[in-house]
Amino acid sequence: MTNKHEFAKQAYTAAVESARASGMPPMVTVAQAALESNWGESKLSREANNYFGIKAHGELPRVTMATHECEHGAEIAVRAEFARYGSMLECFQSRDRILERSPVYASAREHRGDEAGFITEMARHWATDPKYAEKLLAFVGEVKAMLSPAPTAQAKQQRA
Repeated sequence: MTNKHEFAKQAYTAAVESARASGMPPMVTVAQAALESNWGESKLSREANNYFGIKAHGELPRVTMATHECEHGAEIAVRAEFARYGSMLECFQSRDRILERSPVYASAREHRGDEAGFITEMARHWATDPKYAEKLLAFVGEVKAMLSPAPTAQAKQQRA
């Protein structure tokens, strides 16, 4: 990716497309992808189109990489098998299917219309970082500010 803004625009396009089928909140998807992939700069996102740290499951193509997990309050280094995707959209659709189908995300699904509630409920099971929800909420704010159109000169004059 070239920069945060370009990443956010590309991710928003994929998130909206994926949300058409899933109903998942697109801004949360973009923010989560930015947080998990360091704005598309992580090795996992660059080499495997995996923007969420989704572990390999089933027959998915996979890649093994080093990562960090939080266990009993301590961060530890581990190697894990992650899913490899053909595109950003494919990854976003996989993430949405996980959230749609897994029983542990039932409470998150009930909060699809409430970004903060959705994040709080999803974070309980998505990541081992105890501050994940807090971090993701901050990223949602950053993404919204980045993607909101700048006021036009005419709009600025009307406010004056």
